[in-house]
Amino acid sequence: MNAWNRFWFATTGRHSIGFFRVLLCAWLCADYLDFLPGLDSLLGRGGTFLAPSAGLRAALRLIPGTDLRDVGEIGRALAWVLAPLALFGVGTRFSLLLLAVVNFALRAWHSSWVYVGHASILPSLALFILAFAPGVRAWSVDALLEAWRDRRRGRPLLEALAGPPAAVWPVHLLLACAAVLYASAGVAKLRWGGRDWITGRTLQWYLEGNAGQKRLGDSTQFFSARRDAPPEARFRDPWGLDKIANSTMSTPAGRAIATSLPLCAAASWGALLLELAFPLVFFLRRPAQYALLASAALFHAGIGALMGIDFGGWAVLYLVAVDWNALLTRPGAFLPGLHSARAGS
Repeated sequence: MNAWNRFWFATTGRHSIGFFRVLLCAWLCADYLDFLPGLDSLLGRGGTFLAPSAGLRAALRLIPGTDLRDVGEIGRALAWVLAPLALFGVGTRFSLLLLAVVNFALRAWHSSWVYVGHASILPSLALFILAFAPGVRAWSVDALLEAWRDRRRGRPLLEALAGPPAAVWPVHLLLACAAVLYASAGVAKLRWGGRDWITGRTLQWYLEGNAGQKRLGDSTQFFSARRDAPPEARFRDPWGLDKIANSTMSTPAGRAIATSLPLCAAASWGALLLELAFPLVFFLRRPAQYALLASAALFHAGIGALMGIDFGGWAVLYLVAVDWNALLTRPGAFLPGLHSARAGS
């Protein structure tokens, strides 16, 4: 029990949740430049395929008179304001909490037409964790104003901005969420992909661009249908909706690799091993920890380069393990490793 408590609640100055807030919100602001204007295409859609998530439906019941269209219009306006406030740390914790809720509502609303933005899931969870994380006000306008008010105490400005040591649980919780998602993806590949994934055939099909053949205009996903569907499942006679398939925009580099099944098999095995091994990040020694986090970042960079899917938000999350306080105030003493919390401070 003591080891468990030290792992989650030990106080350490070796991680800066405050500066990580800056990095994550900077990525979110950049992502919003594409995501928020893109919601225009949903505002004009009908409700044929609309299927709001249970969480979104529950949230709407708390605000009488609010419908799904309001979520898109009001939420987008709030997001433009809240993201910069959280980035610079103005009313830090309150703006972060509101941003987490608004971002959740917008992502859930975006997913209400069946499409699920997998790349946004983990960063969205991270916002909720940050909203309650100790030390999140470091490197903020709030901290700067507080340091200015206390300037007579003679405390160095950078030290005041970095803030006091804080509990390490937000760092470990963020990486634990990532570990659960990675391991789940690995198990799903084995369970549902099986031999086709291991031999490289599934990945080759995507890299060849077969999934990128547009079936419904400019949609990035398409429905498959079968003629023998029962009447209650038919969308348009004689067809019945059966399932939805992801599509990707295979790049020239991806299509080049797709010409070699052995290369596709090697990449498939690499992805599988990385996803299943990621939970080991908490048990490895420091160099291996950072090697694993760097491999995960390169994994997502490869997805972007070969399949045109941006998982940049996931790669940004791994920067939570860096000792930004040391890097910014004491250059040369950084990358503490995840075991640092065990020693306390």
